[in-house]
Amino acid sequence: MTTGPGDSEVDLDEPVEREGHETLLPSVTRSVLSAKSFVASEAGVDSMESAAAVVADEDSWDGKTRGARGGDVIGGRYIVEGQLGRGGMGRVLRVRHQALGKAFALKLIKTRIATNPKIREMFYREARLASALTHDNICSIVDFGQDENHGLFMVMELLDGQNLRQKLKQSGKLSPKVACDVMWQVADAVRFIHSRTIVHGDIKTENIFLVKTTMNRRLVKLLDFGLARPDLGRTEGMDGTPEYIAPERIDHAPTSQASDIYALGIVFFELLTSRVPFTGEVEEVLRQHREVVVPKPSTMIEEPLDDRADELIARATAKDPTKRHPDVAAFMYELRALMNMLGVDHGGRARRAMAPEAVRERRDLDHRLKAAAEVFGAVAIPMGCCDASGKVRVANQAFLEFLGVAGNAGGLELRDSALPEVYPTLFEDLHEVSTTRRPIKRVIYLNEGGDRVVEAAIVLSAAPSGAEVTAGEVHLVLHPLRALLS
Repeated sequence: MTTGPGDSEVDLDEPVEREGHETLLPSVTRSVLSAKSFVASEAGVDSMESAAAVVADEDSWDGKTRGARGGDVIGGRYIVEGQLGRGGMGRVLRVRHQALGKAFALKLIKTRIATNPKIREMFYREARLASALTHDNICSIVDFGQDENHGLFMVMELLDGQNLRQKLKQSGKLSPKVACDVMWQVADAVRFIHSRTIVHGDIKTENIFLVKTTMNRRLVKLLDFGLARPDLGRTEGMDGTPEYIAPERIDHAPTSQASDIYALGIVFFELLTSRVPFTGEVEEVLRQHREVVVPKPSTMIEEPLDDRADELIARATAKDPTKRHPDVAAFMYELRALMNMLGVDHGGRARRAMAPEAVRERRDLDHRLKAAAEVFGAVAIPMGCCDASGKVRVANQAFLEFLGVAGNAGGLELRDSALPEVYPTLFEDLHEVSTTRRPIKRVIYLNEGGDRVVEAAIVLSAAPSGAEVTAGEVHLVLHPLRALLS
């Protein structure tokens, strides 16, 4: 959502083109299985023509509410400055909080559509689910509600950049290294929402945003939780985008973690080749998802590509969901092996250049960190200390060897290590321990190769409040328990 100085003068009643694979009206045929629109099915409309009429009638509807214009105030606190985008469900506006003076993006649902109970239910479901998710790679929802003049609205962080669909159209396919970095961040966001028993349901390049940052780093954000829902093994109606839909969804199976993993495989294919594997009319796209194996991306590009990329995508896009990766952590484990072969840092961002302020702070703490490292180094078992987000402050050599990394511990991100793969609730536990200061003990299982599996206890405890370096952070200690045969 790149904005400019002319945004405040945008005519909010003028349509804005959105290219790519639409999930929502007006390009109703792109999002509906068997040529039925998601909006139509969710709104209880019997046909696409009726659904289109609902949208077309919105601007002429003479109800109490009306479309927002520049200078309008929404929710009593958000001043409209311009329009960022427009889709079948409504508009995304640039707004500014009256009291804070901070700019946000505000999604405003079309007034005519918003009167439908099922649309309202979908809106509030998205708002509640997304606002409860806090992750570096998920777009933050900061507010939502209903304005008496303008209807339902949702306020999000304002992102500067472009979605991946736009990036691919503008610049073509990504290099394998960049594609891996992007996929790692997207997969980590999906892993996080799955750990909260939520499935996304509409993972695609248009819902993945490449953010411009002031630092030397690449940052990706997962957007649009309109189709997200608790993973309860059931669903109502049909939803999703045909180009990314898992075969079982076509046959009315519920959205699931497996269907999200399928979409991750399609997105990875698209990043490497700049195109989705299946195109054409909706019915033809769905037939191919059912019957045609996703091509190897290495056969679609001229540059050499490691076989691991083909294998990863083939497994993620298997027709049988039981043949896919069992969870996103397994997808990331295989992706990490590919990244190792390509020489890409896990996550591609944790070990990039730090901001000057952070560098100065590290220099000021060097002597205290050295003393703390000596204390940790005297302990034989793996031991480290990190903040609630998983950023390591200090650790001993045994801890670094356990993580499989070399060099200094300071600045290492646990999310870029293998630990979350064997300890899925790691970040939730870190947050709980740092908040409640009550210790947590978990048992994990480590495959050391062959038939050897080691059972280990990992204990998280709050660092002493008087600690000079690690006060307020969390100690992690690994206690090997016994060796097992797998």
